[in-house]
Amino acid sequence: MKHLTRLFVLLLVWASLATAQSQTATVIHSVYLRSDASTDSDKIERLRPGVRLQLVDPGQSGGYYHVTAPDGQDGWVWGRNIKIEQDSSNSGNSGSSGSDSSDLFSKLTQAKKPATGQPLVENGNEVCGPTGDANNAGAQSLNNNKNRTDMPGDSDYVDIGWSDLAGLPSDRVNDFVGAPVRVVGFLSHRIAVENSGSGESTNCHLLGGKEVDWHIYLTNSSAQAISQAIIVETTPRTRPLHRWTTDMLKPLVDSQTQVRVSGWLMYDSEHVGAIGTQRASVWEVHPITRIEVQQNGQWVDLDQN
Repeated sequence: MKHLTRLFVLLLVWASLATAQSQTATVIHSVYLRSDASTDSDKIERLRPGVRLQLVDPGQSGGYYHVTAPDGQDGWVWGRNIKIEQDSSNSGNSGSSGSDSSDLFSKLTQAKKPATGQPLVENGNEVCGPTGDANNAGAQSLNNNKNRTDMPGDSDYVDIGWSDLAGLPSDRVNDFVGAPVRVVGFLSHRIAVENSGSGESTNCHLLGGKEVDWHIYLTNSSAQAISQAIIVETTPRTRPLHRWTTDMLKPLVDSQTQVRVSGWLMYDSEHVGAIGTQRASVWEVHPITRIEVQQNGQWVDLDQN
């Protein structure tokens, strides 16, 4: 009888561990990884928004979760500062269909192509350089990726699920940025034409309708808040290559029509603090190179409409 009881306990432990291994969490507010489930315990390291964690145990202990950080450190984090992700194998919109994340990561790494930013030209005159008007090296590198205009080949795109894209680890930026990806979702909230305020350094703070990015909110379900969105963007350097208009896209917003967005994978480190309020992740598709809509079971390219 004792042997049966011990076997039953071991099976319960194994089942709990198996469940935890399929669950991950993303840091949405800066949080300390601690040695125990208490504010009195030692701080192991500080985890920034966007970092993806592996759950050791799906249950809480005093509001804390037992997790493993990307660098292999084991500890506890306060539950309100992380977002528990569903197992991507159960997500109908997951492009990786539950495949091993290492396979996806390998595909992204192999597909990435270095960016060469292009100037913004109006009436034959350059009005903004390839890296905008950024002064520091980090912003210049970021803008160089935003301002590329090259088009991937049809077979170059890596299909990626919405949840997989949102949950990409922040410690693999150098491996993944510049990969051409294709992701399915829904347009939510609005098409934000960034022609107000002080503008953005990538476009030299210009505010003309043809001089700004469009911020588009791609969500995993229809009509979701922007806090649950991946940002995908068209740019003034790429839009002349396409037929897209805001009037074309507006009917898709908060509708039941699925869209498939293709473009270059980018990590916008300037907006990490907005995770959980203005976005779900700082991984973006930016710039967009293709927009398709689901019609009668087929993907229809908006450039062909």
